[in-house]
Amino acid sequence: MKNGVNSPGNSDGVKAKRAYGPRTQPADWASVDNEAICAAIAAIGSIGGALRFGYSRDGGAYAVGVYGLESQPYTDYLRPGDDLPAYLYGLADTAQHAGPPVK
Repeated sequence: MKNGVNSPGNSDGVKAKRAYGPRTQPADWASVDNEAICAAIAAIGSIGGALRFGYSRDGGAYAVGVYGLESQPYTDYLRPGDDLPAYLYGLADTAQHAGPPVK
């Protein structure tokens, strides 16, 4: 579990299984709190990392690729209805505690 959200993988490269219920709303980045997105981008960028925003293959989940926060990049998948702002602020908080800022 990364930042309070079940992740499809872990640092050992082992896929975790997650049970999904039926879709009740579409994944749409335009509906996500832009301040949370900006906070995550700024914090991850300040340590030399990067974020990739997209969707799962079927478009039913948000995909967030995280680079530079752990030894290997990883992608978290979040369903509509998950608390995306809390997840993004959690990434920002983790990045702020990860190390000194890049100069």
